Amino acid sequence: MLYATTTFSMVNSGNRTLRVPKRSWKIDLAVQDAENDRIVGMSHLDLKAMYNDPSQMREALAWRLFRRAGVPASRHTYAKLAINNHYQGLFSVIEEVDRRYLKARFGDNDRGNLYKAACGGLGCATLEHRVGLNGDDSGRQYRVAKGEQTYVLKTNEDVQSANTYDDLAQLVRVVNGVGLSGGNGRYDTDAYRESVEQIMNTRCFLRWAGVNVLIGSWDNYFATPSNFLLYNSGRSGGDRDFVESPYFTFLPWDYDNSFGIDYFGTQWQYTDIVDWPSNTRNYYRNNNRPGETSRIPLVQNMLRNRDFLRYYLDHLEHLLDTDFSPDAIGAQIGPDGGGLWDRIHQAAYLESDTPQGPPFTGRQFSNDEVYLNACKQNELRRGDCRIEGIYHYVRMRSDRAREQLADLRRSHPRGASGASFPGTVEKLPERV
Repeated sequence: MLYATTTFSMVNSGNRTLRVPKRSWKIDLAVQDAENDRIVGMSHLDLKAMYNDPSQMREALAWRLFRRAGVPASRHTYAKLAINNHYQGLFSVIEEVDRRYLKARFGDNDRGNLYKAACGGLGCATLEHRVGLNGDDSGRQYRVAKGEQTYVLKTNEDVQSANTYDDLAQLVRVVNGVGLSGGNGRYDTDAYRESVEQIMNTRCFLRWAGVNVLIGSWDNYFATPSNFLLYNSGRSGGDRDFVESPYFTFLPWDYDNSFGIDYFGTQWQYTDIVDWPSNTRNYYRNNNRPGETSRIPLVQNMLRNRDFLRYYLDHLEHLLDTDFSPDAIGAQIGPDGGGLWDRIHQAAYLESDTPQGPPFTGRQFSNDEVYLNACKQNELRRGDCRIEGIYHYVRMRSDRAREQLADLRRSHPRGASGASFPGTVEKLPERV
């Protein structure tokens, strides 16, 4: 494919890659509305340097799993980048979550509020309930007057009727069971389940959760929590009423730290499939908060509900039986031909002149390390970083998840949810 333009801008992106030799990029093509002025329909490109990932495959595998699970997922491909005829290396191309993305997935409901979760003035985006002075429970509690926002509104920033954050505040109240009686027992009730289902695509979220805990992606709504998006589309036929009658969909983002990449002495493959925070102690100790664990009420509270938990467990078992099995992941990698290894190895090898020499693109892994981790599935160590081979990580994760699942099946038999899989992205519910 050949595309030429003189109107574009490039900026570095990504917290971990802002100052490293091989950086990630955001490219804005600065085009008009004409479809032929875009690259496969996109005017914004995210080029990920895969700086943490010697296999160069982790995001590709993650996005494939999300799509097969029926989770709205960005498209992914690879690109070789050159600047002024100097080869910059192999990059992942991730579809930006923008208006075009929303139109493709939500149709006429593409003008809603899109929130990106970050770590800002309110800390990280835990979705914990906040109350202001005199019991103020409005959206203003989730905004900061100055500095970085924790919940960044990416659309409708200048629309006074939509930028109040009141829809986000309503979601947080519901997720945390505000107004329901019964202490922690209130989460395992029909009232809680129905209230969350009214405001959020719960099954889509639970399918995301199953994929996320299996691939061990911790730098999102797990350990951090950040690096995810929430889109309030409203309901079908009520696209203009999305603030008064919100309906949210959880959208994933950023999956280079997955499949066994760790910096904190944590074996993410052994995470409890229900109690995620219990495996985040080392993460918080490393961030000078000893004794703490992550606080993620959207996961914790929903999995206290029997109906939500059973759907989640049934889907997780489906993943273990199909797309997340060691054989299935091994076939995707395809070290013997026909898989991702065939797609990436030549472009990756072009980043260095010798097997063990430093890549001139600034990638931190030599060609030999790419070969050993990606093709041979060897474990690598780099300072505080431990990187499992993807296949071996999946085998360990699969074995431990099945052990945990067997214990839970005593109270939650297989098929108890009555759902069938693979799931598909649900249609928006009709306006009430």
